[in-house]
Amino acid sequence: MEAKMDLKIQSACLFGDSIAKGVALDDLSGKYTLLKNNFASLAADYLGVLLNNKAKFGCTIKKGQEVISKMIQPVSGIKPFDYAFLEFGGNDCDFNWKEISMDSRAEHLPKTPLPEFVSTYEKIVGDLKASGVTPVIMTMPPLVAESYYNWFCRDIVQKENILIWLGGDTEAIYYWHERYNSAVWEVATKTNSHVIDIRKVFLEQKNYKQYLCTDGIHLNQAGHDMVYHVLIDSINEYSGKAV
Repeated sequence: MEAKMDLKIQSACLFGDSIAKGVALDDLSGKYTLLKNNFASLAADYLGVLLNNKAKFGCTIKKGQEVISKMIQPVSGIKPFDYAFLEFGGNDCDFNWKEISMDSRAEHLPKTPLPEFVSTYEKIVGDLKASGVTPVIMTMPPLVAESYYNWFCRDIVQKENILIWLGGDTEAIYYWHERYNSAVWEVATKTNSHVIDIRKVFLEQKNYKQYLCTDGIHLNQAGHDMVYHVLIDSINEYSGKAV
C-alpha cells in the first residue's frame, strides 16, 4: 500500500451507494431520509474541499462505472478532479429476495457476481489513474444480518423460504457481505490504491449495531459521525500530519 496521501486536495468526487450519499432510515416514519451532516459533507467542510457527491441510492459498481466514465473524459488535458473516493459493494452483493422466497431451490445470483465486481472495480481504478485522478477505496461498513433480514422480509409472505435458502441461519448474509469486503481489499492491494478502512472501526466497537439504522444496513447519525472521524484520521495519517 502507498504510505501517504497528499492533503492538497482542491476537488474530489465521491462515488458509491446510499451509505456514501448519507441516506438513513427514519424510525418514526419508516421512510428513508438524507442526513444533512453525513460523513462526506462533514469531512468536506473540515478539509475545505469542493466535494461532488455522486453517490446514489441502489448504486452498483456497474452503475458507478457508467457515472465515472462520463466524468473522467479529460477536456483539453485538464484533470477533472483530484481525488475519487469509492464506496461500493453493499448493493452488489445483494439478492432479489422476493424471487428467492418464491423458489428457494433455484440458483440465485447477486446483483453483481463477485468476479464481475472485482474486474469492474479494477477497471474503474485503472481508468481513474490514467486520467490523473487519485482513487481512494473505502471498505464496506458491516451490516446486522438479522435486522437486515427482518427488514427486507417485512412485505414477503414466504420469508421462511429465504431462511431455508440461507441454510437456516441469517448470519449467512453477513458472511456473504464479508466476501465482498474482502474483494474490496483485493482490488486495493492489486491496484496499489489508498484504502480507508471504515469497517475496522465498527468491528472494534463493543456493539457496532448501535451505529446502524433498524434496517441493519444504513448508518445512523452516530455511524456517520464515526466514519467522518475515520476519514479525517486516515487522511491526516497518510499526509503525515498530526490529528
